[in-house]
Amino acid sequence: MGSEAAKVEKETYRDTLGREAGLAVTARIFLVLGIVATLGSIGLTIARAEFFWLAIGAGCGVLGVVLFIVLHALSEIIMLLKRLTGMPYSGTISGTGAGTIYVCSQCGSMNWSDSAACRKCGAGFEPGDTTGH
Repeated sequence: MGSEAAKVEKETYRDTLGREAGLAVTARIFLVLGIVATLGSIGLTIARAEFFWLAIGAGCGVLGVVLFIVLHALSEIIMLLKRLTGMPYSGTISGTGAGTIYVCSQCGSMNWSDSAACRKCGAGFEPGDTTGH
């Protein structure tokens, strides 16, 4: 045994695969299981002529959808909290996409970039001018 004592060293690490990704996957699994259980119960109802199975399948379907919504919402809450605190997170927060839309300067309704006139108020657009809508 050496006479020198061991030192406690500080090391940093990054957990880039957060729990929010697991919650999102679990949410999808519950949704799929709910759908499969509902379809299976329809088959059992037809095969056995017992409507009891239909009620069980409907309950499983509703439970699958509810668990999907709750777990997916929890996943997004974790991602939002991590984003607010500057921590890395995995996944995409809903509603954070970016893009370009074209709106009429007269009424504010959305139009296609190549529209000749507004589909709501009928105001004419300059050909090739996408700055005005």
